[in-house]
Amino acid sequence: MHASERERRSGAAKRRARRMSPRRRGVLAACGVAAAAAVGVGAFAQVQESTMTSLRELSARAESTMTNPYRMVENWPTLRPGMRWGAAIGLIPDDTGGLWMLFRSEPPINYIDADGNITKSFGEGVFVQAHGFCMDADGNLWAGDSGPFRDDPSTAGRGFQLHKFSQDGELLMSVGKAGVSAAGEDTFIGPTACVATADGHLIVADGHWPRPSTAQQDGDRLVKLTTDGEFVASVGKLGAGPGEFMGPHDLAFDSQGRLFVADRSNNRVQIFDQDLNFLDEWRHFGRPSGVAILRDDTLIVSDSESGRPIPGPAAAPEGGGAAPRNPGWQVGIRIGSARDGSLRYFIPGTLPEGLAGDELGNVFAGLTAGCDRSPSGGCLQKWVRR
Repeated sequence: MHASERERRSGAAKRRARRMSPRRRGVLAACGVAAAAAVGVGAFAQVQESTMTSLRELSARAESTMTNPYRMVENWPTLRPGMRWGAAIGLIPDDTGGLWMLFRSEPPINYIDADGNITKSFGEGVFVQAHGFCMDADGNLWAGDSGPFRDDPSTAGRGFQLHKFSQDGELLMSVGKAGVSAAGEDTFIGPTACVATADGHLIVADGHWPRPSTAQQDGDRLVKLTTDGEFVASVGKLGAGPGEFMGPHDLAFDSQGRLFVADRSNNRVQIFDQDLNFLDEWRHFGRPSGVAILRDDTLIVSDSESGRPIPGPAAAPEGGGAAPRNPGWQVGIRIGSARDGSLRYFIPGTLPEGLAGDELGNVFAGLTAGCDRSPSGGCLQKWVRR
């Protein structure tokens, strides 16, 4: 690089730094700490490993400067006879040590008690691709169906909906038009997550990558609904700017009512106020597939894709096609604070999309690949304090 070019770039960097708020500088400084946590000797090569790599081996080889005070509970939970594991994509803990699980198998919705026993199961035959799971203020379960990830004629006329169930398994309502992928007031591109609001509504993350060619290829957004399934508002569009999204993948509220969005294909967590106005973005929690926040504002973020070749939109930071995403970072679970963005712990050796935490200190991780190699015995992992 010529000297004049170096000076030009250096000057531009200094001008950007002057425009940053003190808070943004602090977050970027924390990013340096996160990078140290994410990248060790040879880590860039390590994160290219396939999803079928043994999770025991991955854990042993992961290097991090951050503390990991958690251990995985082995052989937890236990499926009922005749059930087979599928990707554990949606998790709702109940603070007893158990949780509701939405997974890509039959039956898809299951309650698991603290001992790892399944005591309720329902929802057979409803989903093409289970994706997104939340509970409203009345205790009803909302389960998303993002539709197929690629062209699949066998699923024509199905998918791209959000389904409301009672805890006894009754299908109360379906929102969206089956088989139609579009960003409308009565249709979804492909719902991936939902969360209940303090005022009795739902926020839905809409737009999964990859998606079939017949799906709307832009329009990624957040949608606000009543619990009767009525459209209230939507915000956002496909893009990388503030308040824009590229595959919003999970949602969580903090104690202030701020909404944290796992904007996965943009490698960031975006933060919004209660009116869905953009506040900030954090990039030092990795490439977020899942996000959960406890009552004390402990922030838990799962990263299942960093360093892996994942199909994505042409506008993605790494480009289209199956490029390695967010290179130089480890997959795993990062734990910090929603109040100031600080990082505390890192759980390596796991690559969960599904994520939850409870007030007892348990962290639940849902795998979408490599389940047969997990010491948990399947696609759901329970991490407890050592």
